[in-house]
Amino acid sequence: MDFFDLIQTRKSIRSFSDRKVSAHDVEKIIAAALYAPSNCNQQLWNFIVITDQEIKERLIAEAASNTLLRKAPVLLVLTYDGWSYKEALQGGSLALGHIVLAATSLGIGSLPMNSYGADSQVKRVLNIPSTERICCFVALGYPDERAEKAPRVPRRPVSETIHWNTFTQKNSPPFTYNPEEWSIEQIADHQRYYCRKTFLGKEMDILNEQERQLVRQSVQKVSGPLVDFLTYDGAYIRELPPVASTCVDLISETSEYSREAARLSCGTVDHINFTTFEALGDEKVNTVSILYKLERIPDAFKRKLFAKSFTILNTEGEMIIVARKSNLLLSLFYVVIQLVFGKELRKTGIYNFFGPYMPISLHKTVRQLREAGFTRIEYTGHFIFPAFYEQVYQMFLQYKKSEGSSYLHREKRVDFITRIIAAVLRMQGLRRVGRLGSVVVITCKK
Repeated sequence: MDFFDLIQTRKSIRSFSDRKVSAHDVEKIIAAALYAPSNCNQQLWNFIVITDQEIKERLIAEAASNTLLRKAPVLLVLTYDGWSYKEALQGGSLALGHIVLAATSLGIGSLPMNSYGADSQVKRVLNIPSTERICCFVALGYPDERAEKAPRVPRRPVSETIHWNTFTQKNSPPFTYNPEEWSIEQIADHQRYYCRKTFLGKEMDILNEQERQLVRQSVQKVSGPLVDFLTYDGAYIRELPPVASTCVDLISETSEYSREAARLSCGTVDHINFTTFEALGDEKVNTVSILYKLERIPDAFKRKLFAKSFTILNTEGEMIIVARKSNLLLSLFYVVIQLVFGKELRKTGIYNFFGPYMPISLHKTVRQLREAGFTRIEYTGHFIFPAFYEQVYQMFLQYKKSEGSSYLHREKRVDFITRIIAAVLRMQGLRRVGRLGSVVVITCKK
């Protein structure tokens, strides 16, 4: 294969077939890594090959490693002499590039992972000396049918990434949760490259079962045709009634993601059309839903969204909005995040998965709906204690146990606090609590 064809053919593989990877091929891949440049030609790499399932499970349990480890036929742990951080970074990166390309040339899938968990615990389980720096894990295996069919992720154009002679400030996304500091183009760009970083159809929303139950309760009796705006990762597609539906996203790449989420969660997409906001026509529908998405967009686009909803709804049609809203306990979460991470919000799972994310103002939202033409607006509040705290605490436990290397890919953990949270959530249930709630369901008609 031509070299440039090879590098453009490579893609990260996250699901594997049962076909075994031979020791001979593993050695060929490592041999290719040994031809990478190294610092002063020292070649201070080491490669630990893991095929033992018990060791994989120990890494997941004791080091909070990515649960994908248990599915990978072979794991390579790439380490480099750690006396110099820069040399280890350079030497490990150069070897890794050879590994993934060599694997691709042999028809073997690969996935570099930095969510391998806590370094100290990985070193203990694998008996790695303290002098070594762990560069990354690489999962190796033959792709299964889903991985084979998965499209390659879009790549940024060269013009966006190249700087001649000196660094030139490009249109980088803001490192803030506030949607008002993002343009809709920046949000679309974030979705184009980030929501595609995992396999298509992976649910990325941070929600607990009660929040999902509230969505189900809110939309179960609506009639079609239905339009669901900003479907994104498709986390709520399974809760939509089985009526003629259209899932609307910002861009076509995200729409592909929604389509696969529907296929995985519903088993069929025959009754669902997938399109983008700009391509959506003015055909009349009976229901519009916006499910936990207003938190992610600026006011200017909310107005555009509400105006479009008003245009396409039938006279007796209904729009249903479910959103997290400002609430004392929910605001506390953002205060803590700012204290812990300061300006480095990129280290948080919420920023990574959504980009901007802020609970809505109920007063402002109702005003914007009236400006769009809606006259019959009702709302109910739920969850004085934010239900999504259950997931936030699980993310905290993963972050702590993995020594700050990951939030997700976790095994659910149980301790005294998780039991208290579960008891509080059971006690409050889905009862209506008005403006005190952290989640609001808004229904509006013309």
